Amino acid sequence: MTQEHVQPTIIYEYPLLERVRTYLRLEHILQALQPSIPVDQYNYTRYFSALFDIVELCERSDVRTDVQKDLERRKTQLKLWAQHPDVNLEQLQQTQTRVCEALAAIQPMSRVGSSLKQHRLLSTLRQRFGMPGGTCNFDVPQLHYWLHQPQALRDADTQQWWSELTVLAHGMALELELMRSQAHFRPVIAKNGLIQESIEPLSLLRIRIPTTVPAYPVISGHKQRFSIRFLRYEPILGKASLDEDIEIELALCP
Repeated sequence: MTQEHVQPTIIYEYPLLERVRTYLRLEHILQALQPSIPVDQYNYTRYFSALFDIVELCERSDVRTDVQKDLERRKTQLKLWAQHPDVNLEQLQQTQTRVCEALAAIQPMSRVGSSLKQHRLLSTLRQRFGMPGGTCNFDVPQLHYWLHQPQALRDADTQQWWSELTVLAHGMALELELMRSQAHFRPVIAKNGLIQESIEPLSLLRIRIPTTVPAYPVISGHKQRFSIRFLRYEPILGKASLDEDIEIELALCP
């Protein structure tokens, strides 16, 4: 029996709540901070830019409290699901354990990133990072010194900085996982390249599009209404909108 061909697709996500917008930004930035990627003189700008972006995002909003509240809601929700006769109890109990463990870890935390702001090298670097070329060796000689230390020393430092974020990162990743898993993709036709819907309150909109579609979605909306307009990556005769029916898939995550 031959394996069925699966058409390549692209998944786009659009947050419909402000805190979910912050979660997705943090998720994206955290990819650059994984301890498995050694920091050296060739990639240090990407690493420190990501680290300072996380500190700034956590300063602007109380992400720790938001994640804690969301996990508390998941805990209550899972208790209600346990009463459903068709629920997979083993899987449900595993998820309940993960949520309880994440909550137990995040509850005693202080504000995220506070110790990182007090680190001597990081506080100096952060002031210079917004300047064009501001991390040149004559601007921040301590960075130049750090980059010429053995890799093992730099790895120990980046591991320590990562440890300041792991509890938040784990709790947030779990909340996003549960949010995404609550909705399955369903086929939808975008008539003349446009979709508009009024819906029950949502947290996240997910769109799956075949790579053969020569357009990308421009999305706007809030928790109870959204619109999707498809625009061509390369306009034709100066026209960017894709005014034809497109078959896509949508997942509406509450």
